[in-house]
Amino acid sequence: MDKSKSHRWLLWMIWLCLQVVVGQATLEDQPSVKTEWFSFPWSRNNKTNKGPQLSGGLQLKDDYGQVDISSFSGFERHPCRRVCQQGQSQSCYYQLVVHNYRRLGSECQRCPYDERACASENCIYGDGVSNPIMAVNRMVPGPAIELCENDTVVIDVLNYLGESTTMHWHGIHMSRTPEMDGVAYVTQYPLEPGEVFRYEFQADRSGSMWYHSHMGWQRGFGVAGNLIIRQPHQANPHARLYDYDLVEHALLVQDIFYDYDFQQVRNILINGKGRNHLSQLPDQDDRHRYERLRVTPGYRYRIRVLYNGIFNCPVEFSIEQHKLLIISTDGNDIEPVLADGFFLTSAERFDFVLEANQYAKNYWIRVRGFEQCEERNIYQGAVLSYRGAARTELPQGSILDGQQTRDLHDPPIYINDFRYSFSNESIITLRQSSPDKDVGTVSLRSLEPVPWPRYTKFLTHYSSLSQRQAPNGEQLFQIDEISYLSPGISLLQGRHLYQDDGYFCNRSSLAAQGRNCARELCECVHVIRLPAYRPIEMVVANYMDGTHPIHMHGFTFRLVGQGVLGNQNDLRNIRELDRRGRLSRLPDDYAAVAKDTVQVPGLGYVILRFISDNPGFWSYHCHIESHAVMGMAAVLKIGEDHQMKRIPARVRC
Repeated sequence: MDKSKSHRWLLWMIWLCLQVVVGQATLEDQPSVKTEWFSFPWSRNNKTNKGPQLSGGLQLKDDYGQVDISSFSGFERHPCRRVCQQGQSQSCYYQLVVHNYRRLGSECQRCPYDERACASENCIYGDGVSNPIMAVNRMVPGPAIELCENDTVVIDVLNYLGESTTMHWHGIHMSRTPEMDGVAYVTQYPLEPGEVFRYEFQADRSGSMWYHSHMGWQRGFGVAGNLIIRQPHQANPHARLYDYDLVEHALLVQDIFYDYDFQQVRNILINGKGRNHLSQLPDQDDRHRYERLRVTPGYRYRIRVLYNGIFNCPVEFSIEQHKLLIISTDGNDIEPVLADGFFLTSAERFDFVLEANQYAKNYWIRVRGFEQCEERNIYQGAVLSYRGAARTELPQGSILDGQQTRDLHDPPIYINDFRYSFSNESIITLRQSSPDKDVGTVSLRSLEPVPWPRYTKFLTHYSSLSQRQAPNGEQLFQIDEISYLSPGISLLQGRHLYQDDGYFCNRSSLAAQGRNCARELCECVHVIRLPAYRPIEMVVANYMDGTHPIHMHGFTFRLVGQGVLGNQNDLRNIRELDRRGRLSRLPDDYAAVAKDTVQVPGLGYVILRFISDNPGFWSYHCHIESHAVMGMAAVLKIGEDHQMKRIPARVRC
């Protein structure tokens, strides 16, 4: 190699290493001129951004050496927060700083005594109990990101934590950019302390999505926020049902722990606020801080509710003296259902229309916890405040006073009740259900027909959820009786660097080794292999008494079956029961509800269908944080290596 070529090669390698620091490097990158602002070809038509830029393109920051964390906050004035227009997409740039913070920390000087001072002090008051948290741009929840469908998104995530992190964009399929899904050692290498990672993807669908850390307990510490993707009015099938869709009416509900005690749920917060259960103060005491939603009498509002659940703590959501017209779940439109409330397990979302048709005063928004939360009598409230009512006044009575009970004469209707006893003989649809029955998830009907013809033959995969005690007494959670161990290499980027058979495990490979995971503890890199571009059906059986919310990355599935068998022996023989026709499925022409997270009933099952048209490595796990951390996770390898997008291995220098 001559000196000039050697010199160019050395310069290129130095450039490559610099790009790795900000998480951009690939082996296919080419050297370019270093500038303060960087432009992409797709940014040329973006006319909304102002400030330093190249060729009228998108603002992108490359130099983070002098980042001042105090300059980061919300995106209330972001140019991509707009009314969506048909055929008009934009390029949208954001910066998210993930950092350690404190609930009721040192910056809270006047906030405990004057609620108006909280924002100026950047104080996160929470429930009035001082605790370590992890914030995004000094906010918990993190700032909401609002986009239009088909916008191109560029988000720089800056890791100011003392540990590695990633960011998952929950609900986005990432079909063009699988490396942006944000799962450590599955689709990317984690972002180390002090590093920046640039996520780039297309908002390929509309609906109520969210973003959150996919590392350890960080989601429980507060690294999560709303990701709202809207449609043009003419493309929105529910547009005529409401007058306003405001980000101020997006509610993120979260159960929390105190200090670093990951064993106990201590409270539920709504948009990071709520009553203090450690105090003996009544719900109406003005020393509590509640989230307030302002509405004007006579108008209809779209409300978005997301549950960032950490523990086994399903919640019931309702609003005092108001009916809820439920129109969407997990970002997928459904035939509207008028109900008194709904249940949420971790990662589920429901959108509903609230008609402000009651007397102009303040009403309780009620969230009631069950399972682990019920043991501690944990509940929470927010305030629905009509214009004309006193802004600072709280509703009369305590939060749960006068709550509708399941009266035999006038029973309320609740959607998605995790305690619902599904029939094994037939699935009750909404058109057939009587008003004295709760509406199970499987009974909801999508506005979109299923994307496959009648009589489609599905490849059925049987999966299970279980629990096992390790020899050291630790409780492990499992999928297919295997506890997941994280690999040492990112499966997507490094897939050409190892042999699948020697690196992965699954039920078949362990059985071939003579191992019986029903009798012994199996821990390994659990990868379930499924073919690409095939109609897939997954039957997921739950061997435990409690409900588990199962989330699948990379896909939206249709829920075609859900039931309770009631005993573990039947569940362990579910394949044979299915062969004998014991598992009910919806008719082929039924527009089964579309979801990305679904509750698998205790001692029951769900049946999910999807087309495996997104080759890659996709995480499949229980969304209860403690369960996923303790092994209830696996990876779906969809298709073969050659069918996946080429993602060169990341190089560290």
